[in-house]
Amino acid sequence: MIHLLKIEWLKLRRYTTFWVLIGLFAALYTMWNYGVAKSFVQMGGGPVNLMSSSYAFPAVWGNMGFIYSWFVFFLAIFIIISISNEFTFRTHRQHIIDGMHRLDFLHAKVGLVVSISLLSTLFYAILALLFGFINGGGNPLQDIEKIGYVFIYTLNYLSFSALITFYIRRSGLAIVILFAYLLFETIFVKLINYKLDTNYGNLFPLQSSDELLPLNALKSLSNMMPSTVAEVPVWIYLVASCIYIVLYYFIVRRKILTSDL
Repeated sequence: MIHLLKIEWLKLRRYTTFWVLIGLFAALYTMWNYGVAKSFVQMGGGPVNLMSSSYAFPAVWGNMGFIYSWFVFFLAIFIIISISNEFTFRTHRQHIIDGMHRLDFLHAKVGLVVSISLLSTLFYAILALLFGFINGGGNPLQDIEKIGYVFIYTLNYLSFSALITFYIRRSGLAIVILFAYLLFETIFVKLINYKLDTNYGNLFPLQSSDELLPLNALKSLSNMMPSTVAEVPVWIYLVASCIYIVLYYFIVRRKILTSDL
């Protein structure tokens, strides 16, 4: 795997799109959180700011995790472009001709997805610790499990993006399909939950990870309101997300082993 990751790094180190998208993710995520922490970026109307609950511990983990979910799309778009380029420029065939096994090609992309997920999660954790200590108060270990949730969230979204790209092979169309699916899933989940009076519609592939990173203020408000609908335990969303991630891998594995490259 280390050898495969070295090959991926050789492709990326001088790839401008990689640095631009990673830079936008890091810079905009940092700036947005700074704006929210200083209250000149708000969610809500008038004096109401849903993000003002606190950037101190432990609330900072949840607040920054929720905002993180908006910016992960920069990473998803990069994964789509990176994989689609292999098919566009036929470098995947050249790898096979040079002796790389089909599964090595797949595992190189798996390693790339996992590596980016780990590094972006580490970035989130460091930034949350920084904001938390600057704003003071609270226990930094409380709600620290959000770090794991952010990793699973990222891995799910990037793996799903990779799955689409291995089938579509064109970056533009794959990006359109990703956002179209997100819109479809959001509508379908809301419809199922409304019609069946349940929350188990949230177990769809990407929504299951979305439920790991709710907005603290909205979550508190929903808990205060009486409801006859049973709340789905967070561990079920976690398990569902992991099952989907494994499923993506085996679907793509079958595609790689049986299709004509």
